[in-house]
Amino acid sequence: MGIVLGVAALAGCDPSGASTTPAKGPSISGGATANTAPTVSTPATHTPATGPAAASLSFRYHALGKQEYIDQTLAINNNGQTSVVPTLTITAVDSSGKDLPDVQVTTAYGSDRGSLVVQPGGGYDVLAFHGADARQVADVKVSVKVTAAADLLASASPVEAQPADSTGQPLTKFDAFDQVILKNPNKTAVSVRVVYLVYDQPPPGASQQAIEVVPIGELTTVPAAGTASVTVLGDARAAVQKYSGGPAVSVKTYFSR
Repeated sequence: MGIVLGVAALAGCDPSGASTTPAKGPSISGGATANTAPTVSTPATHTPATGPAAASLSFRYHALGKQEYIDQTLAINNNGQTSVVPTLTITAVDSSGKDLPDVQVTTAYGSDRGSLVVQPGGGYDVLAFHGADARQVADVKVSVKVTAAADLLASASPVEAQPADSTGQPLTKFDAFDQVILKNPNKTAVSVRVVYLVYDQPPPGASQQAIEVVPIGELTTVPAAGTASVTVLGDARAAVQKYSGGPAVSVKTYFSR
């Protein structure tokens, strides 16, 4: 039986634990150690942009998630009627709203490079901050460079992901698994990507960050009501071998193109 490990484009998601719709966002699913500090929810700036459905997108940065929820997430609200693929520019700012030009912002699911499909209702990405001023980040400013239409159904359900050994026997994400078996509950084929995340162990009250984001395989199309397997090779295999048994690892899938 598969376990749902998180789909980034799930409609209505807000992984901080606050709902953009009545639906709850995905929890950290036993991955990184929970940070139990109160949620920090600050509105990210939305700069108008060109492209289909750009005006339907808005954003909110969550530095801290509730217990068992992911920290440092960018909630992406899609008020449109169709799924879209945005390409975002994300700028870190301090508590006064001043840009932090020396801080590089990276994403786990590729919303800054046109890789993440966002369904109507919304989705999220996981952010990481790098540079000497990274601890000064209090919020982010977001602008939409462009959006593209996506044919993912608004009602599409998350793909289940199950780590397994080379023979297909189920393992946990804490094991040195050889493949990830994907199960599509939908009546149409969907395309997803899989990433292996390794989180740091911050002091109490500080946000937890993904220090390693390693793709597992390439874009994978999972047939309608069917399964597909993604083999763990190369950098992904090295990361899984290195961090297996660690307290703060996670396997995530997200709708992509």
